[in-house]
Amino acid sequence: MLHAAAMLLGLFLIWLAATQSSASAVDISTAAGAALVCTLVMSRAGGAGAAFARAPRALYVAAMHAPAVVAGALATIRAAMAADVTLNPALMRIKTRSNGVERAAFAHLLSATPGMMVVETDADGYLVHVTNEADIDAAELGRLERMVGAQYKDARR
Repeated sequence: MLHAAAMLLGLFLIWLAATQSSASAVDISTAAGAALVCTLVMSRAGGAGAAFARAPRALYVAAMHAPAVVAGALATIRAAMAADVTLNPALMRIKTRSNGVERAAFAHLLSATPGMMVVETDADGYLVHVTNEADIDAAELGRLERMVGAQYKDARR
């Protein structure tokens, strides 16, 4: 119910801001009517769903992983500028204990890491292409998977 009220208020304010007319009672009632119709349609269509509620958690996990992504990007730039590019590309199998939303979030974070790209997923884990096999830290990957799992633990219930 709280989501519906927030949606109703938000749509009402967006309508007023978009039309830039809130001087008369007709403008305000039109905005309220449009917001009410949109809210009713969304409630009948299933609304935004649980994924909408989990978006802040995904943003938090991505923000916690950002320093590692930036450090990897800077190391890649530094190596390219120094012409000291010694790559050892490989396809690696990464086994995972996560499932559902956790699995998708973890795959996204792996692909966001410089030098890694998830190529395929299956029931056991991921097939990941890496540009330098020696730079992969299994402990860091385990920590990242635990962090994702901790953020999504109530989504499994």
